[in-house]
Amino acid sequence: MSTLTRMHLPRIDRRFLPVLGTLATLAIILIIGEMRYGIGDGRRAFISMKLFSNLLIDNSYLLVLAVGMTFVILTGGIDLSVGAVVALVGLVTAKLFLAGASLPVVIIVGVLIGTACGLLVGTLVQVFDIQPFIASLAVMFLARGLANVVSVQSLPIDDPSFAALAAWSLKFGEGKGLWRINASMIVAFAVLLIGFMILHYTRLGRTVYGLGAGDQGQAVRLMGLNEGRTRMIVYVISGTCAGIAGILFALYTKSGFNLTGIGMELDAIASVVIGGTLLAGGYGFILGSAVGVLVYGLIQVLIAREGLDSWWTKVFIGLVLLGFVVLQRVIAVKRE
Repeated sequence: MSTLTRMHLPRIDRRFLPVLGTLATLAIILIIGEMRYGIGDGRRAFISMKLFSNLLIDNSYLLVLAVGMTFVILTGGIDLSVGAVVALVGLVTAKLFLAGASLPVVIIVGVLIGTACGLLVGTLVQVFDIQPFIASLAVMFLARGLANVVSVQSLPIDDPSFAALAAWSLKFGEGKGLWRINASMIVAFAVLLIGFMILHYTRLGRTVYGLGAGDQGQAVRLMGLNEGRTRMIVYVISGTCAGIAGILFALYTKSGFNLTGIGMELDAIASVVIGGTLLAGGYGFILGSAVGVLVYGLIQVLIAREGLDSWWTKVFIGLVLLGFVVLQRVIAVKRE
């Protein structure tokens, strides 16, 4: 009987185990939420389109950051600068509007600031052979310092075109079943789709996975793929995503502030790891990171529903992250 079972039941690829763990975690959190706040106590359902709509509206910027961070972590790198870049972009956005700049110019400049920061990190890593942790840490301090130079005070964004973009949404349903899609969600989904296509259907994506194989890029070079260019590109992608996230966060808060984004890079890393991407590189999926963002957001929702202090979110995220790190270690040992 055991022989037949081994013959007919396909063996699960270890690469998918973290992602399966992410989906299981998401399902458990949804079940707990439904039991406590949904039909279990006679109230309306916890699981609804409105719930997911609100999650994506509140975490669109984090989803974009997670997409860029997935590229970096897949190569075995890290980018600690993204939170500071979000703050810098938000303040520059506010300053440009105060100077009378138009909406398209502001958006382009904001994204290019992120791209420039990513290019700087990539140059330090590839050209000067500096460890990604140190290189991105240096750019993090640079971006945070520049944010303080721009303004040490919160700057409101009152531009009518920006306010109209922030308020725009498509509404579905009515009453308690009302849910919506806004501009930030559309941008986040577009970034997610582009990231998915690049990683799984392009030469660049294959090279990204190859860099995370743990052989210092030897396999990539043997296949004739450009190791150095790809390593720079992934940091440019991460920086560009940080620039986009800075615009989205400004849309969300309608302001710029120099203390914005402190710890946001850790939130992005946590979402990617919870989404099943191995910190050692080589294994992971963009869609898994998206699910990781949902898990992160749902934990925040449950903490708020329970009436607990916000710092409990970090405690529970830490516990979930610890579980995924242990799972990754088990997988890494089996790979050896």
